[in-house]
Amino acid sequence: MGEAAGELARPPAARRVLAVASRLGRVGLGVVFLAAGLLKAFDPAEFAHQMSGYGLVGPGIAAVAAPLLIAFETTLGAALLVGFSTRATSAVAAGLLVAFIGLEAWGLAKGRTESCGCFGAYVQRTPGQVIAEDLLFVVLAALSFRGTRPRPRDPSSPPLRPSRAAVSVIAVAALSLAFALASPSLPIDALVTGLSVGRSLSGLGIEGKVPAEGRHLVALLDLADPGAPAVAERLNALAGRAGAPAILVLTPSSEEEKAAFLWSAVPAFEIRTVDRTVLKRLYRRLPRFFVVDGGRVVSILDGAPPGPEDLISLGAS
Repeated sequence: MGEAAGELARPPAARRVLAVASRLGRVGLGVVFLAAGLLKAFDPAEFAHQMSGYGLVGPGIAAVAAPLLIAFETTLGAALLVGFSTRATSAVAAGLLVAFIGLEAWGLAKGRTESCGCFGAYVQRTPGQVIAEDLLFVVLAALSFRGTRPRPRDPSSPPLRPSRAAVSVIAVAALSLAFALASPSLPIDALVTGLSVGRSLSGLGIEGKVPAEGRHLVALLDLADPGAPAVAERLNALAGRAGAPAILVLTPSSEEEKAAFLWSAVPAFEIRTVDRTVLKRLYRRLPRFFVVDGGRVVSILDGAPPGPEDLISLGAS
């Protein structure tokens, strides 16, 4: 009799399959949002640039909204992973994904073809790929929502206290926001960007832009940056000195910005324009400098523009 009652009480096979699919959907969606937030947190300034590129908000608003949205996505991912308010978080995730799909479709209709930066500046995908992925993620959100039923609360139970899941979610929210705000000043460029000692020009995607023969100091520079003329002045002081490497500037700036810079700064070095999507893999902040010898990176100089003496010693070493 007990065994028969147990068989009757057991959920049907379809219900068990739905429960497993719901759990997998929730965890998968949580990983997606957590990864999206963390990857964008490595370069929140670039995410702000991508946000303002849609033309819906200005650069100032985007700079404030970027770390907040990064923290929100990370927190949403953590909430899904730990199963905190699953129906609510699944619904929010689905709504956010639908909004992303609409934004990508609108941008695509306007002729926007560059990556959305949904998984940070260093993961490149086309708008079509992003829309397809987000549609799949909406399915995961629907599975997560559909397979979770709210549990009625017993009126006689003691008052609710913050659960471990809630505390974990709050902690993730605070830590992710703090990391997004502090990230630009953290020394993590070597971990995040593709620029590292020993990399070849082809591996960096700039073959043909930097000569493979000889020794060159390569400066990555935004010509529209107010500090660019000061960098040019220091590079001009180095150009032509005995023992100094040849100087080459790579820039993502437009031809108009380049022309204005040539007129005002009168650089004594060559400037070559590189597509921003290619060059962005090599930096988080500009300017950035590295030395190439025989087609390979032999030294990276981050921070303030290097002094002539330092670069001369690099050229002679």
